[in-house]
Amino acid sequence: MEKSWYLFPLTLCTALLILTGVSRLSHRLSTSGPPDEMANAVLLFHGLMDNYKTMEIMAGKIERDFPGTYTHSIKLYPDRLSLISLPVQSENLIKYIEKLNLHGPITFIGHSQGALVGRHALQNWDNHNITKFISLAGPHMGVTKVPPIKGSIGLGGYENFLNDTIAEICYNAAGQEISLCNLWNDPTKQTMYKKNNKFLSSSLCQTQRKKCKGQSDNLLKIEKMVLIGGPQDGTVYPFESTLFGYFDKNWSIVPRQNQTFYKDLGLKKLDKSNRIVECIKEGVEHVQFAFNDDVYNDCVKPHIG
Repeated sequence: MEKSWYLFPLTLCTALLILTGVSRLSHRLSTSGPPDEMANAVLLFHGLMDNYKTMEIMAGKIERDFPGTYTHSIKLYPDRLSLISLPVQSENLIKYIEKLNLHGPITFIGHSQGALVGRHALQNWDNHNITKFISLAGPHMGVTKVPPIKGSIGLGGYENFLNDTIAEICYNAAGQEISLCNLWNDPTKQTMYKKNNKFLSSSLCQTQRKKCKGQSDNLLKIEKMVLIGGPQDGTVYPFESTLFGYFDKNWSIVPRQNQTFYKDLGLKKLDKSNRIVECIKEGVEHVQFAFNDDVYNDCVKPHIG
């Protein structure tokens, strides 16, 4: 008995540590939300084939640098479930955030596919209180294949065959049930794209024009949109998609200012009022945008709080 006197305080200390850890974890991951008096909230949403744990890295940095700020890494659609169609993800993201019961201003940070889903959600959410939208390598114009390499031998035909195959898979009802196909935007097949990819084309006011005014009004409620990307992304192609730029049918980049939806979607007003900030980071690969220190310090941190 004499030899076991230390077990009780040791057990108590262990229990307290566990309870403290559980308390902190539940604070971070709770779906009930912070107290109503909490002024600022930052919500973070992961990308394709990823989960909330990746965004916890940035959440921790924000909590360190902005004490009292509530952060929450969204636990929807982890890993393979991120392949569920993006219209479904957007609808459920709105419901998820509403259940958090956040009454103060919200900063939404989305990585990759999570940024695109987040933008679609706020454009279709009349009563949102998202004031800042931060996009980490978000493919807002979608993605496509690498264009044929000039002077290459035998590659052109293969690339065209591959492109046609992807279009056949993605540009039909069955394909549009997969998130990857919701991202596919072939600049040489725009008729097929607009007819079949309703998620992406309507989010850019390229189709379903009746919804455009409401989407624009909701987008214009934000105080700031931060678009972060870089030429070494390697996944979002072209990387200008992260800035609302994209290829034309001749594979030349058209910046957002010259896109047909620039005015209708509200981007022109956001630009004119200096509410769009671009942050281009060289040498950062796609997955690294979620946790790279330079990206956080130069592109994210200045816009929190």
